[in-house]
Amino acid sequence: MSGHLSSREISEWTAGIRTLQSEDHLHRCAECRAELARLHESLSDFRDSLRDWSASQGTAPRPVWLTEAPRSAHRVRWALVAVAMIVLAAIPFYRSHNRQRPTDTGMDDAVLLEQIDTDVSRSVPASMEPLTNLVSWNATDVSANGAKLQRQKK
Repeated sequence: MSGHLSSREISEWTAGIRTLQSEDHLHRCAECRAELARLHESLSDFRDSLRDWSASQGTAPRPVWLTEAPRSAHRVRWALVAVAMIVLAAIPFYRSHNRQRPTDTGMDDAVLLEQIDTDVSRSVPASMEPLTNLVSWNATDVSANGAKLQRQKK
């Protein structure tokens, strides 16, 4: 290492990230050791002032898990619990509804296919059925009518 430790390397040393090169340099360089000592002293002063301030507040800070949650947080929690219970209670109904549905669909399909079959098998649409009573559809009648028409044309 040719120069002194950078401020980043000194901060890393303080944070516990130490390399053999920086350790060797600190053993040889009094100026970098002094800089490291000043940083430690500043951090120690800050820690001490923070402790003094918290002591002057009257009570030591409580851990997060021991602090009271506001009333609105309790309401939100209970609302979430209620929603979760409703969802869990609705799952069996949803599953039973989905199981019954395919059988109902099969019956509907069969009825629809039967209706289509009857409509397709008709020789005349339902709206024209009254007209079939006016005309006779026997094969002998058709051939006789055809012969009459041919005689009339001649």
